[in-house]
Amino acid sequence: MTRKIMTRDELAAHKADAHGRNFLRSGDGYDDMRLASHYGWHPIPSWGRDGWDLGDWPYVVISERDTPAGFELQQAVEGDHTTWRFPSEENRNAAVDYLFLWYAADKKWAPLTWDDRDALDAGEFTVDEKFRGPFSWERADAHN
Repeated sequence: MTRKIMTRDELAAHKADAHGRNFLRSGDGYDDMRLASHYGWHPIPSWGRDGWDLGDWPYVVISERDTPAGFELQQAVEGDHTTWRFPSEENRNAAVDYLFLWYAADKKWAPLTWDDRDALDAGEFTVDEKFRGPFSWERADAHN
């Protein structure tokens, strides 16, 4: 990884849109994912070298898509959607690193606790590279 994990403020600076669930078209998180796929969104099920769960499906789903406007990221939390746009895939991945760690706090396998979230927000939290970046079988197999 060549760039640091994105900070909370940096993520906020890339915000492109926010909206709630359209109850005429969607009733739950799985409906949201199905509807989002029609607009080119791809949910990211796992993250990091070992493929830890990203978010908390169907309540928290993180999705990505590439558009002519940039590399986009969407967070859906119980029907509320926030979209961010980045000039590079590297920046989008740094934002996913942040969201991944923020939601992972206090899980048995996670490298941080709820108390560490302030340091994460400020960009002062450092983790092993294995917790960063997209999951792939090639990456996981290379470690074994």
